[in-house]
Amino acid sequence: MNYKGYILVVDDEEDILFSIKEILEDEGYKVDIESSAEKAIQLVKENDYDLVISDLKIPKITGDKLLKEVKKINKNISFIILTAYGSIDVAVSCMKDGAFSFLTKPIDFNDEMVWKTIQEAVEKSKLLKENAKLKEEFSKQKIDFIITRNPLMKEIINYIQKIANFDFTVLIYGESGTGKELIARAIHQLSSRRNKPFLAVNCAAISKDIMESEFFGVKKGVYTGADEDRKGILEQAEGGTVFLDEISELPLDIQGKLLRFLQDKEIRKIGDVVSKKVDVRVIAATNKDLKKLVQEGKFREDLYFRLEGLKIEIPPLRERKDDIPLLVYHFIDKFNKKYMKEIKGVMPDALEAFIKYKWEGNVRQLENVINEASILAEDYIEMKHLPEYIRNYKSDEIIFDYNQAKKYYEYKFAQNYFRTLLAYTEGNISQAAKLANIERQSLQKLLKKYNIDPSEFRNKR
Repeated sequence: MNYKGYILVVDDEEDILFSIKEILEDEGYKVDIESSAEKAIQLVKENDYDLVISDLKIPKITGDKLLKEVKKINKNISFIILTAYGSIDVAVSCMKDGAFSFLTKPIDFNDEMVWKTIQEAVEKSKLLKENAKLKEEFSKQKIDFIITRNPLMKEIINYIQKIANFDFTVLIYGESGTGKELIARAIHQLSSRRNKPFLAVNCAAISKDIMESEFFGVKKGVYTGADEDRKGILEQAEGGTVFLDEISELPLDIQGKLLRFLQDKEIRKIGDVVSKKVDVRVIAATNKDLKKLVQEGKFREDLYFRLEGLKIEIPPLRERKDDIPLLVYHFIDKFNKKYMKEIKGVMPDALEAFIKYKWEGNVRQLENVINEASILAEDYIEMKHLPEYIRNYKSDEIIFDYNQAKKYYEYKFAQNYFRTLLAYTEGNISQAAKLANIERQSLQKLLKKYNIDPSEFRNKR
C-alpha cells in the first residue's frame, strides 16, 4: 500500500487512540498516538508530521491551546480538531487560529467526507512544506542569478568559477532561452572586471549596414551627420566585457575585423587612420553549429578556432527537469514583487505538468508561462491557470541522438536505481551502501550528484 502521510493523533481516551491508529494505518498512513498534550508537543518537535488530529477536551493543555503550540513549532503542519456537537463553536474559532478543519466525535470513518478532509489536510501540509523547501533551496542554490540543483549545471558553475579570472575568450553554446547571457554575466561578475561595463549585443538584431560602426565606432566628419567621434561597443566597454549573442549572424567581413581585434586588442574607427588599444574581454554565444557553418563557408575557420578555446554547452531545460521546481518558485517570487501579490506556490498537479512539458523555448518560455499564471492565480498556481497546450500535453518525445539518449537514460537509470535502493532501506545509507557493494562515502557522493535526499525515504512504511 502506498505511503500517504505521517499523522499524530492526540486524545486522553486510549481505546479511541488505538482504534483511530488502526483505521488510519490500514489506509496507508503512518500514525503516532499520544494521550498527553505535553508529550505531543515534544513529538511535534522531533518528527516531521503532515497532520495532527487532536481532541478539543484534553487535560491541562486543551486542543485549541495545543493548536497554537504546534503552529509555533511548524506552521506547515495541518491540524484537525475533534469535538462533540456541543463545542462546534469553539472548533470554528480554532479554524480562525489556523486549524484546517474539525471532525465531530465519534468519527464516522464510513463517511467519505471524513477521509476527504484528512487527505486534503495531509496534502496541504505536504504542499506547504515542499514550497518552504523550494524557497530555502532557491535562496542557496544560485550565484546571484544562476538558479539550479542540476548536476550538469553545477559542473558549469564550477567551470566558470575556475575560468572567470583568466582573460580568454569564451564561447557559449545553447538553445534559445537556455540562459546564455546569464552565464556570460556570471563570468563577468566573478572576474576582476566585475566593476567595469558588461555590454550585451544581439548580433542578429543589428543591421549589416551599420554593424561596423556599432562595433568599432565612427570618426568625426567621415559622413554627413557624423558631427563628433562616436565610440563603438568595444570601446564603450573599456575594461569590462562584451557579450556577443548569436555570433553566427555576423557577416564575414565583420568576422575578419573581430578576429583582428581578438588578436591585437586594437580597434580603428570608420574614417580613422590610427588604431587604438582597447582592453575588453569578449564572450560569444550561439545556438547554431559553428563547425558546420565553417564547412558551409558561412563562418571563418580562423575565428572559429579563436573562439573555441574555452567552451561551455548549456543543456536545454528538458534535460535538466530537476531545475524546474526551483525555477518555478524563482519566477513566482519575481512576479509576486512585480504585481504586488502573495502567491504561495504551485499545486502538485500543476507542478507535475510543468515537469512533464518539453519546453522548446526553455527557461524563457517557462518564465512567460509563470508570468501569465501569476496574473491569474490567487493563493496557488493551479492547472486552470496554465495554457491549454501544457495542460493537455502528453509526452511522446523520443531521443534519437545516441550520445544524448545515452546521457539521458544513464542519468534516469541512476536516479531510479538509488531511489529504489533507499526506499528498500528506508533511507539507511549504511545498509544501502552494503547492498550496493560500494563504500558509504562513495554512495553519499552519488546521491549528491543525482540530487537524491535520503531523508525523503525515512519514516515511511
